[in-house]
Amino acid sequence: FDMDGLMFDTERLCFNVWKQVAGETGRELSEKTYTACIGRNSRDTRRIMQDEWGADFPCEEFLSRARKLMREEMERDGPPEKPGLRKLLGFLAEQKIPAAVATSSGRESALWMIGRAGLTGYFTAFAFGNEVEQGKPAPDIFLAALGRINEAFLNREPGGDRALLPEECIVLEDSPAGLLGASAAGMKPVFIKDLAEPQEEALSLVLASPQNLAEVIPLIQGLSEK
Repeated sequence: FDMDGLMFDTERLCFNVWKQVAGETGRELSEKTYTACIGRNSRDTRRIMQDEWGADFPCEEFLSRARKLMREEMERDGPPEKPGLRKLLGFLAEQKIPAAVATSSGRESALWMIGRAGLTGYFTAFAFGNEVEQGKPAPDIFLAALGRINEAFLNREPGGDRALLPEECIVLEDSPAGLLGASAAGMKPVFIKDLAEPQEEALSLVLASPQNLAEVIPLIQGLSEK
C-alpha cells in the first residue's frame, strides 16, 4: 500500500496547505508543481521545489510548517480515509494475506497517521521514504517492504512459510512514480486514481485500474484462482 492519496485522501488536504504556506512566503504553488511531488520522497521534493522557486528556497521551513498544519487538522478530525480502505484491509486480514505500507513519507509522520486512524494492526510491515537510498520511481522502497514481510513471517515460523517473491506481490499506487517503482521491483502495479494522471509509460505497466480500494478485492480473488 502507498499511503498518501491511496489509503488516505491527504493529497487534496496537502495541496491546500501547501498553497497556504507558499502564499505566506509570497509565492504561488501551481498544481503542476505539486503533482510533480506526489509519490516522491523529501529529498526529491526539495529538488523539485528549488527548481521551481530557486536554490535558496527554504524547503525545510516550508515542509515543517505544512506538516504542522496538516497534523493539527488530522489530530482534530483524523486522517480522511479513502473509500473501501477498511473493507479491503478486513478482507486481507480474514484471508491471512500479508499487507505492507510502502510510503515516501517519513517514519514518524506515517506511523502517527496510521496509528491515529487505528489501522496499525492490519499491516505486517512498513517501509518509509527516509529509510531507502533512492525514492520512487526506484524500486528500493517496495523491495524493502517485501523483505520486511518475509522477515516477519520467517521469524514467526522458522522453516515454515517460504519467502514471497516480487512477482507474487500487488502494489496499490496512485502516483506515476509509484507505478514505475513497483514495476521496476518486479511487482504488479495496480493504479487507483487520485490527483496525479500518469503518462502512458506508467499506465502501460498497470495490471488493473479499479475505481476504489473495495474493487481490489475481486481482483485479488481472481488472481488467487489462477
